[in-house]
Amino acid sequence: MATAKKITILIPVLLLVFYGFFLTHKTNLITADLGRHLKNGQEFFQNFSVNETNLYSYTQPDYPTINHHWASGAVFYLAYKYFGFSGLSIFFIILSLLTFLIFFRVAYRRVGMGVAGLVALPAIGLMASRIEIRPETFSYLFAGIFLLVLWGFRDGIISYRQLLVLPVLQIFWVNLHIYFFLGPLLIGVFLLRSLIVENLRDQSRKLFNILSFTALACLVNPAGLAGALVPFNIFRDYGYALYENQTVWFIENFLGQPSFYILKAVTALLAISFLLVLFKKKNFAMINFMVGIIFVGMAWLAVRNIALLGFFALPILSTNIGRAFENEIKEHSLAIDLSALAAIVIVLIAAISGSWQYNFSDWRQMGIGLEQGNSAAADFIKKENIKGPIFNDYDIGGYLIFHLYPQEKVFVDNRPEAYGADFFKNTYIPMQNDEKKWKQVEEKYKLNAIVFSVTDVGEGAQGFLIKRIADPGWAPVFTDGQIIIFLKRIDLNKQIIQKYEIPKSNFGIK
Repeated sequence: MATAKKITILIPVLLLVFYGFFLTHKTNLITADLGRHLKNGQEFFQNFSVNETNLYSYTQPDYPTINHHWASGAVFYLAYKYFGFSGLSIFFIILSLLTFLIFFRVAYRRVGMGVAGLVALPAIGLMASRIEIRPETFSYLFAGIFLLVLWGFRDGIISYRQLLVLPVLQIFWVNLHIYFFLGPLLIGVFLLRSLIVENLRDQSRKLFNILSFTALACLVNPAGLAGALVPFNIFRDYGYALYENQTVWFIENFLGQPSFYILKAVTALLAISFLLVLFKKKNFAMINFMVGIIFVGMAWLAVRNIALLGFFALPILSTNIGRAFENEIKEHSLAIDLSALAAIVIVLIAAISGSWQYNFSDWRQMGIGLEQGNSAAADFIKKENIKGPIFNDYDIGGYLIFHLYPQEKVFVDNRPEAYGADFFKNTYIPMQNDEKKWKQVEEKYKLNAIVFSVTDVGEGAQGFLIKRIADPGWAPVFTDGQIIIFLKRIDLNKQIIQKYEIPKSNFGIK
């Protein structure tokens, strides 16, 4: 009994260490969305209102927007304001680990600690595909709470009165992240199961009431009905291709990620587990099947959803294994637990010694807080009092918003829904590929500075940088390996250019 109890404690602890190993990394504001979220939070607490137009941009300032994650920005800003970037990192890690524990609890309650622990290893590999501080962290948490409560109600552990917490949570969720639609979706799945599969009329009636209240709760957001319908119209043609919204089979042609291989393995394991349950004529979990189909489909159709599948695959796959091998698991529970513990230890050691985290795109440096020197470019702009209008690339918009707004606005930022598709198709992309178009836009906005991410691989981005380095009308005055700053050769910038101009030969250009 003592050995079993120790294993029961060690397995989740070591899994938390394993997941935390990926979560504990420094933040790079240059390409992350976080800077804009923090500015959203600051603006909210200064004005106690939510932006309805694209106020951060001088190119499309009146374009209507729905800030569907404004509350996340407010929460992140409070953590940052009182505890700095290090405190914000710790808050994010704690929130992520808590979310994992919720899903893990659903899993091990249905199959035992050992099997759940083994399944958690590949699941964490999927979760590690999205480890930046993002609003979707709250969606993972709320989805786990909804699943835990709904399973509890199905099993008779949670009462109908306790189930009423879900519409209340939905009010928060609808203002935290666009995945709030998962709340009503999960309730709907449990409702269909009780109504169609088992014909439980009383349970169906109660779930229908909760679904109705939860759907109404979606209206409690600054944009009302339009805000509640955002998930159904946000995935449209932006005129600009977003990496995270692309399918796995498309991204695989250009970029290899370990999460893609793990996704294939987990998808196969899920399919096999459902077939095993059917083959062994066990009680087929219709809820698992419906939820599995939904989240596997979402993961394959958009790489941003891979982590979401990781969380849901944990309880689904565990439950299927538990049903297919129920007698074997009961008979050999201690041996399975010991095997799981050994496997987790081996994987953890291999991950740490092999630096697996560097294979994931969001991971750069071990630690918490902001990367060292991450503010160098912004500090240079402020120190030399560089004036706009600034032309910047898509990737770096959030960085400039955080550091320079309201003194300077951006040309564009990584919110494609806040700019018209025509803007990307007829202005932003063409001006990087066509010198004639560049000159037209340069003159139209009287551009004075260019601030660009050197790692931008968007259409025409690298070619544009090469052209600007060779352009006699512009002088490169700053680079730190991540950002390059150009100033237009006019009298206003003459002293700064004389002091800081970087010779073209430094870039391999004669």
